[in-house]
Amino acid sequence: MNDLVFTDVSKRFAADAPPVLDGLSVCLGRAGLTFVVGKSGSGKSVLCRLAVGLLRPDAGQVRLFEQPVNTQPERALRRLRARVPYLVQGPALLDWLTLRANVMLASDADDRGHRADLALARVGLAEFAQRFPPQVGPGIKKRTAIARALVLEPQWLLLDEPTTGLDREAANQVNQTLLALGREGLGAVIVSHDYAALGAMADHVVEVVAGRVGYQGDAAGFLRGRNNG
Repeated sequence: MNDLVFTDVSKRFAADAPPVLDGLSVCLGRAGLTFVVGKSGSGKSVLCRLAVGLLRPDAGQVRLFEQPVNTQPERALRRLRARVPYLVQGPALLDWLTLRANVMLASDADDRGHRADLALARVGLAEFAQRFPPQVGPGIKKRTAIARALVLEPQWLLLDEPTTGLDREAANQVNQTLLALGREGLGAVIVSHDYAALGAMADHVVEVVAGRVGYQGDAAGFLRGRNNG
């Protein structure tokens, strides 16, 4: 199985603070685009960090590809992160390297230049390959970060608020890129506050409420319940 499974997972950041996650259990399959939503501070980003071992749970278990993430050594976690890259909110590009060179950094394969070219083409940026990050807008930088992840030939992606800070046009370009990748068969877990994108793109929705799963199902059911609430 290629699922990401959380079983009774709890996480807090201070002994006297309420838990961010409180016995959360959910199975996130890799097929399609899964949107993870919830109020600010509800634990959405924590979920992503736990998924790839950047954080460890206080209780419960996280399993990825049937492997217990929270007990894996760092070397094994690096291999897992190559299979499921985690893209943080910022693009994290090096300004003194071209977009192509930034994408190439993700791989040490002999054909990494060719892989970078293919990845940039997949996100619609082939013509921008020799530009530098300061020469392009934030939407192009975000798509470059997605291309950098694609070089790893991942099984699926984890994305934390991929359209935060973008204007509507740039956000639409990023969303269309993710939708196209989804149609190609690449799954993704997307932490987002963009309910318009959710309605247009999401195959599955998970809502985190008070550290637990408040809703899990399709986008239509989630939006119907939200509008009626």
